[in-house]
Amino acid sequence: MSEDGRAPRRRTQAERVDASGRALLEAAAELISERGWASTTAAEIGRRAGYSRAMVAARFGGKDALLDTLLEREYESRLVAAAPEGLPGFERALLPLVRLARLHREEPEFLASMFVLNFEAANRTTSLRPRMAGWMERIVAFVADGLRAARVDGSLRPDVDLDALLAEIVSRGVGAAYLWVMLPDRFDFAAEVDRLRADVLARFGVTAGSEAPTDRRVAPGGAP
Repeated sequence: MSEDGRAPRRRTQAERVDASGRALLEAAAELISERGWASTTAAEIGRRAGYSRAMVAARFGGKDALLDTLLEREYESRLVAAAPEGLPGFERALLPLVRLARLHREEPEFLASMFVLNFEAANRTTSLRPRMAGWMERIVAFVADGLRAARVDGSLRPDVDLDALLAEIVSRGVGAAYLWVMLPDRFDFAAEVDRLRADVLARFGVTAGSEAPTDRRVAPGGAP
């Protein structure tokens, strides 16, 4: 009975389906973080979530379909969601860093599972590789679109090499992720990406009233 003496409301079928799907996704993330994707079975995901070994197939159609849902609904939708209206292009390009830092602070185990997937996909023989390569392409495209918008709206110095800056942002972010996954007690991922964002904004951003050099191109890391 509830506190007011009434019997608790029975959940609808749709609510039960949603709850079981959510539990399976959470269980999958936990197992990926612990042992990787290849060593995680659909049966183990079902059992970890408190259901039968066949529940993954019943709710998602299989292990790979569950993974696609996990990546698209729980990870990608957070990192590359549309930017707030009016946000300068350079800030838009760096939004994935802001969102990754927030995920690290709020859901570190989930974020670790996503990084484990990325690093496991480096194996050329795994079925993960095309999935994670596609995900990486979308992240790169999101940052690149922001940098091009920054060139147009003037929030980025006009002499900056966009390809070099794109490579720096992505590679430093991936490096920070790897260090944190491998040495979590020594590296604070959120702090590292916060520093990365502040660094590139200070080196290459244009603030109101500042003068941007226009006489030569400067690659990231180079002298102004």
